[in-house]
Amino acid sequence: MAVTTVAQFAAELSKPAGTLLEQLHAAGVKKSSVDDSLSESDKERLLDHLRSSHGTAGTERKKITLVKKSTSEIKQADASGKARTIQVQVKKTRTFVKREDGSSEGAQVAEDADLLRREEEAHAQAAALRAQEEELAAKVKAREEAERVAREAAEQRRAEEQAAAEAAAKVAAEAAAAAAAAAQAESKAADKAEPKTEAQVEARQRNAAAAAAEAAAINKAASAKRAPKAA
Repeated sequence: MAVTTVAQFAAELSKPAGTLLEQLHAAGVKKSSVDDSLSESDKERLLDHLRSSHGTAGTERKKITLVKKSTSEIKQADASGKARTIQVQVKKTRTFVKREDGSSEGAQVAEDADLLRREEEAHAQAAALRAQEEELAAKVKAREEAERVAREAAEQRRAEEQAAAEAAAKVAAEAAAAAAAAAQAESKAADKAEPKTEAQVEARQRNAAAAAAEAAAINKAASAKRAPKAA
């Protein structure tokens, strides 16, 4: 078994080491320093002394129970990615029982029971952590699925808008081309019908050229809209 010093035993009893050292002296346990080791028999002598001091000597199967708590922290990320702290508390109980023959085999039994209890607490804490991890994973998966659906909907909307723009550009281009062809045909017919001055001919040529340029510009804009957009 591990060696227990006066200072360690005082910490388990939650009392000053100097006070425990005085009580040990009063019980007939000669220890000169808080670093001196304590045996089970030393603890039993102290227990007998405390019983007699409090008027409880002679009572059958008296026992003393020591409770020691330790708290640790575990950091874990939540669904938003922020770190949160989980406190895990472990309670250690140690019981000393004095039998009629003066032995303390009950202490070993108490230690075994305490060990089993701590193992059960550790299993429960591990199960709680697993449940939290599964919950976090489910939230992350749901968020990713929602983002995927929103992304696909946005892509479909952009594709529909692009298709509508291309159709409108095509109609406009066809209309401009028809207008340009009609202007050219009208110009040619007018030229054949009657002689015109040079200024009139140039004016008609400029009008036809402007109509053709407008049709080319519309076609260029439609081609640009049909080109795939950069991601």
